[in-house]
Amino acid sequence: MLAGLLTAAVVATPQTTMARTVAIQPPAAAVAGQPLEIPNHLFTLSHPIGQQRLIQSDYRQAYWPLATYFETQRNQAYCSVATSVIALNALGLPRPATTLYPDFPFFTQQDFFTVVDKRIADPEVVSKEGMTLDQLATVLGQYPVHIDKVSADTLDADQLRQLLKKHLREQDRFVLFNFNRRFIGEVGGGHWSPLAAYHEASDSVLLMDVARYKYPPVWVPLADLLRGAQDPDSVSGKARGLLVVTKKP
Repeated sequence: MLAGLLTAAVVATPQTTMARTVAIQPPAAAVAGQPLEIPNHLFTLSHPIGQQRLIQSDYRQAYWPLATYFETQRNQAYCSVATSVIALNALGLPRPATTLYPDFPFFTQQDFFTVVDKRIADPEVVSKEGMTLDQLATVLGQYPVHIDKVSADTLDADQLRQLLKKHLREQDRFVLFNFNRRFIGEVGGGHWSPLAAYHEASDSVLLMDVARYKYPPVWVPLADLLRGAQDPDSVSGKARGLLVVTKKP
């Protein structure tokens, strides 16, 4: 039944596979008791167009393990922590003991900083300010993973496109993305989330937002996402960017 519904969605919306150029509108203000409005140039994964893009994508293998271990950030500044924990669990690394689930080892946001020196990242500070590209790369370096750090000011659109094509078709690595929400028309500022798929016909990327109380997974035009990552963060003054995280041999 599900396959039939998804097939029907593909047949019903063939014109939507083409890329669209839409001026980014300022995000609408939040209304008490109401979910945030999705910018009209973005498509949620649950929308028929969003479903169609995932079905058609040749670069979606990262989606399945990310979806399996996906979770919401536990406070409004822990986007980097939630994004990291999802990737660590999805990589299938040996899991540590945790205070949250004493009988079941697992990577959790609550215990993420157990192996991290406070001089590198203090959980209390991170809970208020988040983490920069350089800082998260250093923190993840305390785990048995290999980190490729890419500053967005070294990328053009085609370079980002090729990077995503290379990595999102694999299940043994994950792209953790740091960007400014305003450049994709959303409410907020600096943010981390994993990228799960790339759809070539629309030149859009599936952003799995860890702030699920704000936004669901959405397809974002690649050019807008890149501009959001090229924006300097307010702490370091450097461009944002991405981390490609893989298990150490």
